[in-house]
Amino acid sequence: MQKLTQHELISSTRQCCDLTKTTQIKHTIDQYQPDLIINSAAYTKVDQAEDEKVLAFKINCEAPKIMAQKAFECNIPFIHFSTDYVFDGKKGKAYKEDDPTNPLGIYGASKLAGEKAIQELGGQNYIFRTSWVYSNFGNNFYLTMKKLSQEREELKVVADQVGVPSSSLFIAEQIKIIIPQLNKKNSGIYHLVPDGSCSWYSFAQAIISKINTKFNLENLHTIQTSEFPTKAKRPKNSSLDNNKIKQAFMLKFNDWKIELGKVMHEA
Repeated sequence: MQKLTQHELISSTRQCCDLTKTTQIKHTIDQYQPDLIINSAAYTKVDQAEDEKVLAFKINCEAPKIMAQKAFECNIPFIHFSTDYVFDGKKGKAYKEDDPTNPLGIYGASKLAGEKAIQELGGQNYIFRTSWVYSNFGNNFYLTMKKLSQEREELKVVADQVGVPSSSLFIAEQIKIIIPQLNKKNSGIYHLVPDGSCSWYSFAQAIISKINTKFNLENLHTIQTSEFPTKAKRPKNSSLDNNKIKQAFMLKFNDWKIELGKVMHEA
C-alpha cells in the first residue's frame, strides 16, 4: 500500500473479509467494484499446515478461486501470489515456470491447488511465484535472525537448502511497474524474485554481518536439514528463474543482497 500510492487503494482486513467465508469475499468485491484485485494474503505456516489441511486449502485454494471467479465476471485483472514450495527441490538448477510441480507438503499442495483453480477459470489472471519472503514487519527469517543474533552468542542455520530471498519491498516495487502493463495477452504464471540465490546459512550471514557487528560470525554454524527436523519437508533447491517476468514486463532486477540492503536502510 505504501508503494501503490498513485492508485486508489482499498485494503481489506480479516474482520470485514474473512477468507474462510465465501460470502464475505464475494460481498467485499461486489461492494467496492474494483478495477483490479490483488490477493497478497495466504496461509503460510508451513509446518502447522500439516495439521490444518482444511484451513490451508480454504485460504490458499478456495479463497483465490472465488476472487478469480469474481474478477472474471467483472472482466478485471487478478493478481495472486504463489510460492517456490510448489516444487520438490530435486532439480539441479533454478526452476522455470513450466517445470513440473511436485509439492512436498500440505502448504505447497494448497498453493498449487490455488494456482490450478485460478487457471481453470480463465480470465486475466497473474500468478506471481515468489520465495523466502521477508520484511521489516510480521514473522520472517530476517527479523528472527536480527533478534536471535542480539539474544544469543551462538546460532545454527541450515546450509543445504537453497533459494532466493525476496523482500516485500522488492515485490511491491515490481508490482508497481507491472500494473500499468497488464493486458489480456500477458496473463499467466511468473517467477518474481531478485537475481541470485543462496542457502539459509548464507542469508543469515548476510543479515547478521550488516545488522549486528557485535556478533562473532565464527559462532554462526552450518547444520544440515537432517539435524533440524521439521513436521513438513522443505525442497532442497527452490531457486526460481526470473527471466520470463523480466522479458514480459521489461524489468531489471538487483541481486538479493542489494535488496536486503534496501530493507535494512528502510528500517
